[in-house]
Amino acid sequence: MSEPVHILHPTYAPDANPDEVARDAGEALITAAIWLFCRNGIRNTGIEKIISRAGVSKMTLYNRFATKEGLVSAALEKEAEQWREWFFASVNAHEPDPCYGRLLCIFDALFVWFERKDYFGCLVMKAAIEFDDQSLEITRIFKTHKQEMDAYLTQLCVEAGFAAPGRIASMLTTIIDGCIVKALVSRNAHVALEAKDICKSILDIE
Repeated sequence: MSEPVHILHPTYAPDANPDEVARDAGEALITAAIWLFCRNGIRNTGIEKIISRAGVSKMTLYNRFATKEGLVSAALEKEAEQWREWFFASVNAHEPDPCYGRLLCIFDALFVWFERKDYFGCLVMKAAIEFDDQSLEITRIFKTHKQEMDAYLTQLCVEAGFAAPGRIASMLTTIIDGCIVKALVSRNAHVALEAKDICKSILDIE
């Protein structure tokens, strides 16, 4: 029986009052930025809103991050790292299935994420779409995030004993990305379970 993972949240911007947790000014700015970016988008979120939510001065923001772009990069890096840490831990907490390894557990983790009242989709993916290659730094963060995910999914396929693990991992990425978007648009967490059935059908053919 696998133990539930309680150590991390699936998004770094939980629907809570950031003043409840003591942290330094840089961390407060990053948390406030992610909270606002998730809800309003990056371009629609001005500096004044971020510093107001973080409870710091504009000078503090510029001293820590130099520009809004610097804060955006730090926030996206943190969100991506925190999300991957939660996701990997959640999937790894399950015992491998004799036929599928931990591959189907991917969608159980996504279901937990989608059920949250503060589910706003993948901030890194949304940022890449919002800026459409106009920011080299956002493009770099997005590509790094996808590379880390591809490597993890490929490793899961290897551990499960599937041939052509890279090809299966690529298909899984397509399913996961579509699942994230559909769950956001439909506000229906059960999209993850539909995706799980699709994944099982593909794996059964393999």
